[in-house]
Parts: sequence; C-alpha cells; structure tokens
Amino acid sequence: QQRANIRYQRPDRSDTHPIDPTLEATEPRHTPHHHDNHAKRLVHTTLMADQLSKLCCCLKVYFPCFFDDAKVYGAPLVCFSEIKGPRVRISNFYVAGVGTALVNVPVIQNRAYWEFKICETGHFCVGVCEPSKKTLDCHLSDRKRTWQFSSKSYSKAEFKKGDFIGIGYDLADIRPVLKIYHNGKLVKNLKGSKDIQGDVYPCVSVGDGCMLEANFEGSLQNFQFGPPQGFSGIMYTRDIL
Repeated sequence: QQRANIRYQRPDRSDTHPIDPTLEATEPRHTPHHHDNHAKRLVHTTLMADQLSKLCCCLKVYFPCFFDDAKVYGAPLVCFSEIKGPRVRISNFYVAGVGTALVNVPVIQNRAYWEFKICETGHFCVGVCEPSKKTLDCHLSDRKRTWQFSSKSYSKAEFKKGDFIGIGYDLADIRPVLKIYHNGKLVKNLKGSKDIQGDVYPCVSVGDGCMLEANFEGSLQNFQFGPPQGFSGIMYTRDIL
C-alpha cells in the first residue's frame, strides 16, 4: 500500500543534459552544422550510386550470364585485342592514351555496326584496318592499309563529351562502304579502299586526352543509336589476334 502511494517523479537531468527539458518536444533546430552534414551525406550517396553503377558494368562484362541482355552463357566477347600501341591504355571497353588499338575479331558479316561513346574529348580516329602490328604508336590516319574517319577531318560538327560515334561497315554493295554516324545522324560515307585486302578488323586510335567507351556487339548494353536497318553488332567469329 505504501508503494502504491508513491508518485513517480521524473529525474532531474539538468545537470547531465545540456538541453532544457522543456524544449525536448519542440522542433529540432537546424544549425549551419546540420546543413553541412546533410550536404556531406548527399555527396556520399551520389558517389556510392556512381560506384554501384560502375560495379554493375564490370559485372556485366565478367558475368554476362546473370543478366537478361547477355547473349549466351559462356559466349566469348568481342573486345579489344592485345594488339595496341605501347602508350594505349585499355580497361574493359574503355580506351585512352596515345596510339592505335585493334579488336580481337575480323568483320565477316555483310553489314556490321558498332559505337564509341566520347568520355573525354580529344583527337580520335575510327575505322577498320589489316591486322598489322606496325606503327601502333600513331593515329590510324598516319598508318597504311587503314580505312578510317578522323575527328579532325570533319569540321561541320563539334564532338562533345557524351556524344556517340557510330560505325557501319557495309559489304552488301559492289564497293564496300564505311558509314560514320554522329549521335545517330549519318555524317560521312567513305568508299572502300583498294589498299585493304582480306580480313579487316575494327580499330580505333586516340590522343590529346581522348577517352572512348566501345560497344561492339550491342549485347551487354543496347546501342545508343541504331543499329541502322539491316545492320547488327559485330559477330564473334574466332580469336586469332
């Protein structure tokens, strides 16, 4: 009975809590420090999202069987070969540095299409060439037995970061044609070169700080523009490079 008559008293926390107890139920005060912490959390979240996006791209490259847009379990990939200039840097489907890099398979289908995304601007050349290991330290425009389009040779448009360069290789006509697209718009038709004979390989050269991301098949990720009607991504044939 004595215990029932004892009223509960809230302990006095004035000595241990720096905030007045009468203000505990009020709306929290937003100080400049609070806004700084919010901004830091926002930046951290953005960086985490960017890292997760890059991780997802890597998983698609190394474990394509787990993704719906993959071709066939265990199917080999069309990618850059080991034939490249000594100053060319390749990471998965990214190419940077200075010089030329070749793809690991030739183009044998009648109409093939592939794309490059401009990640960093600079001088680049795209096209096809014979599988020569000579003069890989320079641009395609300075090499023999190549059939290429140079970014410096086209003055009607400025190539910007985020733009897409499409290449269509057309063997269906009497003379082969190399078609160049800028963000889905056809900008150049290059007639076949008589200097090139036999198998040709897709190739690219970079310089002046340029970095490109390649999409050869359109299987790991869809083409941004295209392929044009009648064209398809590069077919994997055999790895002879």
